[in-house]
Amino acid sequence: MRERKADEKELKEHVFDIIGHRRAEVKLSAAMGQDAAKLDCGAVLVHTDPITGKCDDIGALAINVAANDVAAAGGEPVAFLLTVILPLGATKEDLGRIMSGAERECVKLNAEIAGGHSEFSSAVTRPVVNAVALAKEISGFTPRKPLAGDEIILTKSAAIEAAVLISERENVSLDDNERARISTFRDMLSVVGDCKAVAKLTKSAYMHDVTEGGVENAVWEAACGADAGVVIYADEIPVDPLTRKLCRLTKVDPLRCLSSGSLIVAVPAGEKLAPKLTAAGVPAKVIGKVTSDKSKYIVSSAGRRELGPVADELLNSEE
Repeated sequence: MRERKADEKELKEHVFDIIGHRRAEVKLSAAMGQDAAKLDCGAVLVHTDPITGKCDDIGALAINVAANDVAAAGGEPVAFLLTVILPLGATKEDLGRIMSGAERECVKLNAEIAGGHSEFSSAVTRPVVNAVALAKEISGFTPRKPLAGDEIILTKSAAIEAAVLISERENVSLDDNERARISTFRDMLSVVGDCKAVAKLTKSAYMHDVTEGGVENAVWEAACGADAGVVIYADEIPVDPLTRKLCRLTKVDPLRCLSSGSLIVAVPAGEKLAPKLTAAGVPAKVIGKVTSDKSKYIVSSAGRRELGPVADELLNSEE
């Protein structure tokens, strides 16, 4: 196949016919010959993220990863721009599968794929998908930096995303119950619902979705951004038994690898907020606190060590 943009027939059958969910804020939607989308939703939060790694449902993951960042900033995803670059050996059906996964997630989020670009190129050896998320501010909620005295909450559990990717990439044997659990994990990679629950229960908080480097890296980033200290309690961090098993087989630390689907929240009364989030359907637990002395460390039954920037162990294991 020669290098080219997706043609009119491919776009109609495998892109435009798949995009169906609409938002009133999108005044000009994706269409042949339409050079730009038009949105009317007040102040706009914007984030972009490329998915370059190997995964089974890259379109869905691209939507969730971009949506998670604008949600953590206090936004409600409204629309996405999606760029899909396929290797020359890919087919129009591959394009359709990616778009179907992306559209499925947009329906869940009540968001619209408002535009984008798709092409076949020798510049890539596997599909690359980049999503730009456009969101409007959640009314009545103010994002802020972590403050000394805040308690740190983690939603769901660590390394959900890593468990999904390990199950897809590695030669691991899973029974029927474990395969069903992995399917459940795939439905947990969004933190948009987590963020909405936080915004409903408190008027101001710090939120940060957990991605590369896992919980340890996310907490370290939060502390550095606020020029604050932090302590986290490793033994308090929830890790699903199946996640722990898969990480052990792959020899990676579940606290130091991809964790889309988990959110850290910093608030003054985390012990009060966490059970309210759990009751609202978002499992949550206090795992640490923000301090004023600027030291950053992690405590476990094995002792105490300094917390620092983390190179993602799962990503590094693939190199």
